[in-house]
Amino acid sequence: MRFVRAIGVVVGALAAIVVSAQPAAAHGVGGVQPSNFETTVDGTTPHVRGLTVRAVDLGNELELRNDRGPEVVVLGYQAEPYLRIGPRGVFENRRSPATYLNRTRDGKTPVPADADPAAAPEWNKIGSDSVARWHDHRAHWMGTEDPPEVARAPDQRHLIDHWSFRLQRGSQDITVTGDLLWVPGPSPWGWVLGALAVAAVVVGLSRTRVWRWVLVSALGLLAVSETAHVVGTWTATTASFVTKVGASVYALGGIALAVVALVWLIVRPPSNAIPAVLFAGLIVAVAGGLADLTTLTRSQVPTDAPATVARAEVMLALGLGAGIAVAAALRLRPAAPPSDRAGAKIKEPAPVA
Repeated sequence: MRFVRAIGVVVGALAAIVVSAQPAAAHGVGGVQPSNFETTVDGTTPHVRGLTVRAVDLGNELELRNDRGPEVVVLGYQAEPYLRIGPRGVFENRRSPATYLNRTRDGKTPVPADADPAAAPEWNKIGSDSVARWHDHRAHWMGTEDPPEVARAPDQRHLIDHWSFRLQRGSQDITVTGDLLWVPGPSPWGWVLGALAVAAVVVGLSRTRVWRWVLVSALGLLAVSETAHVVGTWTATTASFVTKVGASVYALGGIALAVVALVWLIVRPPSNAIPAVLFAGLIVAVAGGLADLTTLTRSQVPTDAPATVARAEVMLALGLGAGIAVAAALRLRPAAPPSDRAGAKIKEPAPVA
């Protein structure tokens, strides 16, 4: 019965954290989520020294860097001047519809009535560096449903589109080309079974005489693994520092609580640290595990670490987090009844007839 009660405590706390954590989307930094769509850039034709184009944030944006020579003008969807990138910085054309359509990933920003691709450009400086990033809807999948070929055969690799757009450098025309691909994701079941095995080992060892050091070791490994996971997602995105912190706030809180609980287990009576241990495991299991489950099923993962390493980190967040939470729940002690000065339990007064 004690084990059933412990599981009930863990499940109830998990449900509460999941409900409260949904708006943060865990590690989806800057809107970048794991995906099976891959955007590749073939290059420019002709090749221009000092001019580079690459896909960033899993293809959600393109980045153009112009480190040498005169300015480069990016043409919009109706061949109108859209961006200027060069030694003086980055400028956008207020009259280009692309200026507004490219502000969001879904392209649903309203276009003002005075945005006219045939009008003379009105340039507005938006950056001092010679690099620009934008949501180019020619280079990523815009549909709300999978392409027909993917729906027919989701387990096969598909070329969805061969995209391109034009640049102008003085009188020179330059074409940027690339591919949009569907790359099937892996099976998650090996990682799920791994998480269950890790949780079972933690719970089993926590029932031995060395349970205190089992939890110390598990919390230490959990904090290190989750920290590496957060760092990997941060370095893989072009989002601002504030956006990164906001998207990872639950994971960061779980890491901090895991460290506090670990220290508490070492320097104080271990039974006093059990509530902190319980909630540290729960928070990381949710923010670093459940909220990142798509890392286990998608081929394109927003991290600078190898995809296998990122999946192992999610597995550890799930397994260690859940195992620590269950182990701590099994050691929760009910409050002792109050006693008098002699140490005897105080009896409840008999009911008055």
